[in-house]
Amino acid sequence: MKQLYTAILATLLYTIGAAAQNPTAYFMEGSTLRSQLNPALAPQRGYVNIPGLGAIDISISGNIALDRIFYPRDGKLVTLIDPAVSASDALSGIKEKNLLGSDIRMNIIGFGAYTKNGKNFWSFDLNLRGNAEINVPYALFDFIKNGEEGSVSNIGQQNNAYLEAAFSYSFPLLDDRLYIGVRGKFLAGIVHSNLKFDRFDITMQEDRWAVDTDGTLDISAAGLEATTELNDEGVPVYKFDDLNFTPKGPAGYGFAVDLGATYDILPDLQASLAVNDLGFIGWSRSSTLSGRSAKNLEFTGVTISGGEMEAQPDFNLDVLEFQKQEPQSHTKMLHASINAGLEYKLWQNRASVGLLYSARFWAFKTLHNITGAVNFRPIDWFHLTGSYSVIGNRGGAFGLALNLCPGWINFFVATDILTAKHTPQWIPIRQSSMNVTLGLGVPIGKRGNRNCRGYLDCCR
Repeated sequence: MKQLYTAILATLLYTIGAAAQNPTAYFMEGSTLRSQLNPALAPQRGYVNIPGLGAIDISISGNIALDRIFYPRDGKLVTLIDPAVSASDALSGIKEKNLLGSDIRMNIIGFGAYTKNGKNFWSFDLNLRGNAEINVPYALFDFIKNGEEGSVSNIGQQNNAYLEAAFSYSFPLLDDRLYIGVRGKFLAGIVHSNLKFDRFDITMQEDRWAVDTDGTLDISAAGLEATTELNDEGVPVYKFDDLNFTPKGPAGYGFAVDLGATYDILPDLQASLAVNDLGFIGWSRSSTLSGRSAKNLEFTGVTISGGEMEAQPDFNLDVLEFQKQEPQSHTKMLHASINAGLEYKLWQNRASVGLLYSARFWAFKTLHNITGAVNFRPIDWFHLTGSYSVIGNRGGAFGLALNLCPGWINFFVATDILTAKHTPQWIPIRQSSMNVTLGLGVPIGKRGNRNCRGYLDCCR
């Protein structure tokens, strides 16, 4: 049984470790990354990113705080399945549906520049992107801690990885009060996987423990193969251990757009709105492996005394068999997001305050954040932002961002885990989100003429 527990937690930790949009970056005028949140926004100078280091954006979000997965016991950090953690403690923070999702974006190539009028801005980016999410119901944790039998449903996990080649362009209207931005993105799919169990019924009797499953597994990846064998009914089946993957190229292609706008309500008050990742990837039939698990598995070795389970069978998810199904080509939408902001500039733009609403549409649930930010720009090459995000009804997180752009380099870093309570391994606890962003590039060209009023706007 320990392998089952480990497999479940490994999946949860994968989404944490993989852990793409940092809300603290939205109001940083010197950052070249803010246009990723809204294509109508632009840095004050053109740029060439350092390959591989130009923009690394990592985020994790969900509805369960990490301190409900990790617990300090006897000077060590253990998981909720450890015997040292009581069932009442372990289950106190678990919800009916527990969701964790992560995003990662790494810029491989990136550059952009203003046109001759100093207002229109274009950019090109080649990014590696990935996301993962998992949904685990309360009933499964209840079984793990209390040995309670029952019907478990809606266990699901999705993973995606793809290359994104994006070209963006933004331009002014209405005497420069309105800016429109559009980013078109060509997508090359690397891996897509979808594991879902509609039924995962658990029963225990005096001497056996059984699981009755009904689930599906779909994986799309060029170079994926499964070694099958015939079961007792003569049907080809495979297990997780039978999967082999050797990357051979894209497994699908797609297209997406980002749409954004900014509007100056007053000379110092700006509203902005963006919808990102409106698009899809079509995964090819020849690169897709499909399977269905519909089987009752029984295991002996259970010892039950006084109504409590004393010994548990050694069960691993790898024993689950999937019947090979006829694969089909399929189209999957991206996880779209919405960003709506409002910023008021103070003291001739030496400072500003901003409010940002963000929504991320995951497969299992939509997550909402509201971020308030205070931005300081005392000199033209030094920008500092502090923020606080209210994450649904699950608490909040403080964020800090620093942008240095003295003319020969543009360095940007932002995170919301610096002030958070964390483990010695820098795993944040008591918050259900984590964002880390890093960017390094070289400024090129003259400063743009956008919003050039007041003392300063950004790097010269």
